[in-house]
Amino acid sequence: MKKKKNEQINVTLFWPPGAGRSGYKGPAFAVSSENSLGKFDILPEHTNFISLIFNKLSILTLGKRKIDLQFKRGVLEVSEDNVKIFLGV
Repeated sequence: MKKKKNEQINVTLFWPPGAGRSGYKGPAFAVSSENSLGKFDILPEHTNFISLIFNKLSILTLGKRKIDLQFKRGVLEVSEDNVKIFLGV
């Protein structure tokens, strides 16, 4: 029996306390950012991955809304279609 392809990722975004910015938690089609090697995208069924990220991040929600964020640096971790993002660290 063929495994059904997952069509979404679950995103949780955190800012440090006192940053005055709200996080995000919910499903998305994709996350895009930049690391020291350049731009990259996280899509459903992405391999497990962790990276320092810089400058900008975009989340494309299931409602096709694009959330664009600017920051100095952060950490992004992907595991089994769950994406955790820590910005301003």
